[in-house]
Amino acid sequence: MSERPSATELEGENAALHQRVAEQEDARAKLEALCSVIPMFVAFIDRDGIIQDALPTLIITAEMAEQARNTRMGSVVREDHLERCVAVVRESLANRTILRVEYPIAMGENELWCEATCKPFTNDTVLWVAHDITAQRQLAHTQAQLRDSQERVIRAQQAALRELSTPLVPLAEGVVAMPLIGTLDSARAQQAMEKLLDGIVQHQFHTAIVDVTGVRNVDAESADALLRIARAARLLGAQLMLTGINPDTAQTLVELGVDLAGITTRSTLQSGIAHALARRDARPATPAPAASGSPAPRRDPQGS
Repeated sequence: MSERPSATELEGENAALHQRVAEQEDARAKLEALCSVIPMFVAFIDRDGIIQDALPTLIITAEMAEQARNTRMGSVVREDHLERCVAVVRESLANRTILRVEYPIAMGENELWCEATCKPFTNDTVLWVAHDITAQRQLAHTQAQLRDSQERVIRAQQAALRELSTPLVPLAEGVVAMPLIGTLDSARAQQAMEKLLDGIVQHQFHTAIVDVTGVRNVDAESADALLRIARAARLLGAQLMLTGINPDTAQTLVELGVDLAGITTRSTLQSGIAHALARRDARPATPAPAASGSPAPRRDPQGS
């Protein structure tokens, strides 16, 4: 038979137990003191989403913490996010990792958003510490709206600048000029071509003057763009005239081997306008059709 512990041994074990209880109570008191000054929700939750314990904090009263004990997380998590939060608890326990999750809380007619840090505490419970991020979310939403608004303004400004940088200037009936300024890249050339072709179709322009006096550099890309604009205009029955070709531009076009066959060129916009108006005035007038039933012209009896 095992010997019964002596009174001295029992007193020693009792004192040790009292010491451990005192240490736990002291640790609990320190934890509660710490929690009482933080604006967070602090709880211990098991793998089924049951709140095993909740601590009073700056935003959770002792009464609220007591009411939350032994209840499901649905009391602090909106129902449509409950299963997701429980899944985070289980994943944290399974992988022994710290996870974070955002979820809403219904507060009467209002809604608060929280971010929780989930850390394994025992084999079956996690420490759940959540804080209010409603203001941060609202700020992020406002900033996103501001960025969207700024992007819309920038796009509108860019469209306005493109519109101003590729104006169509009607000069006379059937004659239009398009002065190009700045860099003629592929996107700019496409926009200029679309605008010119729309103008040719809508206003029946037969002569289009594209002035490149303000184009910074004429390279292979911009030269190819000009040729594409000319070909597209010809397909719609309009003649393209290229003006503003200075000696440097002419040398560049020659070095690039650009074929300007079918494109009338002039050194200045003024000379191009004069040439286009002269061609317009020299165009034969379209004869009006004879009226039905009108008498045939009389022949001169002398045969003249």
